[in-house]
Amino acid sequence: MFNAVTSEPKILRDSIDTISQLIDEGIFKLKRDGIELIATDRAMVAVVEFKLGAGAFDEYACDEDKEIGINLLNFLTILKRAGPDDKLKLQLKEDEKLEVTLKGKSTRKFAIPLLNITKEEVPPVDQLDFSASAEIRSGIIEQGIADADIVADSVMFELDEEKFKMFAEGDSSKSELVLEKGNEFLVSLNARQSIKSRYPLDYLKKIIKASKISDITKINLGTDYPMRIEFMGDNISFRCILAPRVSED
Repeated sequence: MFNAVTSEPKILRDSIDTISQLIDEGIFKLKRDGIELIATDRAMVAVVEFKLGAGAFDEYACDEDKEIGINLLNFLTILKRAGPDDKLKLQLKEDEKLEVTLKGKSTRKFAIPLLNITKEEVPPVDQLDFSASAEIRSGIIEQGIADADIVADSVMFELDEEKFKMFAEGDSSKSELVLEKGNEFLVSLNARQSIKSRYPLDYLKKIIKASKISDITKINLGTDYPMRIEFMGDNISFRCILAPRVSED
C-alpha cells in the first residue's frame, strides 16, 4: 500500500517541473521514509538525484518498497491542475495505476498508467571526488546563467581561495560575474587552488529551475570535471551531476 497526502502540492509540482526538463520518464522508488528518483538524461550528460522525505507530506504510508515507472510530463500536467487551496493525494491502485486526487471546492481524480521502463545504468556518481565547493544565493546563480546565455552556449566556472567567478565569451561579447570572499551572497567558499571548468548552458538553464526548492545553491567542482549542483530544503533534496564541456583552449 502507498498513500500520501499534502496540503502543499507546489513542492511536488515544482520538483517534477525541474526533473521533467531533463528526463521525460523515470522510475520512482516508493520507500517507507519517502520518494526517491535517480536517473540520467538520454544523452548521458546529466544525472538527477531527487529525494522527497515522508515528512514533506501531511500523511504518508508505504508498507513496502516499490518501484514505479511514470511519464513525467503526464504527471506534471496533472499536478499543474492543483489550485492553491487543493489537497493532493497520491495512491497506488491495484490496477497498476497511480491515482492523483485533488480535493478543494470539488474532488477531482486522475489515473496515471505505470510504465514498464528499462533501468538505465547510472554512472557511479557517488565516487566523484570534488576539489572545490561554494554556496551561493540561488538568485545570483540565475543571473550569472542568464547573463552568459546572452553571449555564448557555455559558461566557465572558476573558484580559488578568494573568489567565485562565472564568465562566458562569444564572438565579440562576454559576460562576467564575480563574488569575492566576504560578499553576503557568497555564503561559503572552499578552494585550496584555482579550479576551472566549463559547462553547457542549455542544461544549466534547466537545472537552475530547482532554485524554487532552496535560496542557496551549492556547487562542487574540479578542473575539467563534472559539477554537482545541489538544492536542499526541508525534507527535500535535488542534486544534479553535470558533465563538463572540455575547454577548447
